[in-house]
Amino acid sequence: MKNTVFAILLIVTVAMAGPRVGGRVGYTTAEDPFTGLSTDGAIFGGQLTLPLMPILGIEFSGTYTSTESDVSMENYLANYLSDEYNFEYNGNIDDLRSYMEDELGWTLPAEAEMIKDYTATYHNLGLAAILKADIPMGASPFSPYIGGGGGLHFVVSDADAMLAMIQQQTTEDPAIDPYDHIFPSAEGVLGLTFKPAGVPVSVFTEVRLSKPFGDDAGDAIVTYFGGANLGF
Repeated sequence: MKNTVFAILLIVTVAMAGPRVGGRVGYTTAEDPFTGLSTDGAIFGGQLTLPLMPILGIEFSGTYTSTESDVSMENYLANYLSDEYNFEYNGNIDDLRSYMEDELGWTLPAEAEMIKDYTATYHNLGLAAILKADIPMGASPFSPYIGGGGGLHFVVSDADAMLAMIQQQTTEDPAIDPYDHIFPSAEGVLGLTFKPAGVPVSVFTEVRLSKPFGDDAGDAIVTYFGGANLGF
């Protein structure tokens, strides 16, 4: 009988809590795995949280970040050759030119074109499912929480100079395509929620650590979020 009463109370509590939906903005620190450039910058997204127990819920979130950076063709080629062919660039453009022409059959542009800046773009769409547990603080409106789960990162990176150069040298498709990969990831979060009693709005601050897996996935991504949720 006691177990039945407890189960009913639990179901009622969860039903009253209901789902919560909201948005988030923050700052993310990461590296473009294609160009080796920093992609630190703003990130935004949204989340839907479904309660499982009074202190336990599962959050489904989506985030997006995008940057543009200056990169020279020299540095872009050096990073590409290191990743794809294990060629270690020593800073001598003549050696780089010789390798590209002798080994790959490419004719590089003049040195002035090699060292000037071009545009490199980076996009990262992240999806995650995270199990989150609140740490009870009595009657306090503040509630710390921890969580962990998994996700996916859809990463696209491109440097316009490289693709344009290759297209000029061949009538076939470019030898280097824009970088687009999907990386599975492990996710961990630590945060703090502020929710006044009886108000269907809460705000939170959170640190998320995301570790993508796979060849050329890059290092772990650290993101600092602030956001709000609607719902009890």
